[in-house]
Amino acid sequence: MTLEEKDNLKILALNCGSSSIKYRLFEVIDDQYNLLVKGVAERIGISGSRLSQDSANNGEIVIEKSLLDHRASLRAICEAITNKEAGVLADLNQIAAVGHRIVHGGDRFRNSTLIDKQVLEAIREAAGFAPLHSRPNIEGIEVFRELLPEVPQVAVFDTALHQTMPATAYLYGLPIDLYERHRIRKYGFHGISHGYAAREAARLIGKPLESLKIITCHLGSGASITAFKNGRSIDTSMGFTPLEGIVMGTRCGDIDPAVIPYLMDILGISIGETMNLLNRKSGLRGLCGNSDMRDIIHASDQGSIKAHTAIE
Repeated sequence: MTLEEKDNLKILALNCGSSSIKYRLFEVIDDQYNLLVKGVAERIGISGSRLSQDSANNGEIVIEKSLLDHRASLRAICEAITNKEAGVLADLNQIAAVGHRIVHGGDRFRNSTLIDKQVLEAIREAAGFAPLHSRPNIEGIEVFRELLPEVPQVAVFDTALHQTMPATAYLYGLPIDLYERHRIRKYGFHGISHGYAAREAARLIGKPLESLKIITCHLGSGASITAFKNGRSIDTSMGFTPLEGIVMGTRCGDIDPAVIPYLMDILGISIGETMNLLNRKSGLRGLCGNSDMRDIIHASDQGSIKAHTAIE
């Protein structure tokens, strides 16, 4: 039986981020999407991790447990949605499809795509462009291939929205053959979120998106800003990787490129160690020792100058 032939489709949507996994389970009846449950596994890999889940029938539950990595978190999510008391499914086999938010599709993927061996390999090839997110994205696919090997999975790419940027926005001031031969350019990220925010802003003010100029902000552990004109992304703060742009939870954002070889020289570290420093030990964490804004606000309220500076 194909998906089209089933009366009630249950579709799991996953957003595997760098420090959290957000999920929604929908039931599709006559092209109407009914939300059965929503939840988030957060503070993955750090103290105070937990899973929160909310459903119409069972209300909200909070499970305080150690979530050491994304694989453990994904399995905890599966346990929560099939929990006899607080879950909404008798077993995972009721899920008809799984949709994944995938960070980097490069120039190759401009639309949502059914995941097969070739698509998964292409996602792995792009992993170096977005190291904090690509591994969790891939783990999400792999875990559900193990749990539900016959269920179709779909990749929805965060870079697709920004393919409308003009060359003046996506080209760097580098020799042009580096773009032509190696595709080094600004790609932009958080496109799913920015597109939704722009459409909702237009809806709420009662004007067509195509007639507006809108700035959208995606603010989380990873953060970016996008400019829309006439319904299209024309520029965005993230670039070749999600490391570029504004200061984030653990990512430095924009810095002088000359800082990188200088760091390698004075600290005696490799390029891999340097990239780890910029991606995982910088940003808010580098400025004040913490990457969770709730903890930073608390520390600022307690008089921490470093925390106050990080917030500002």
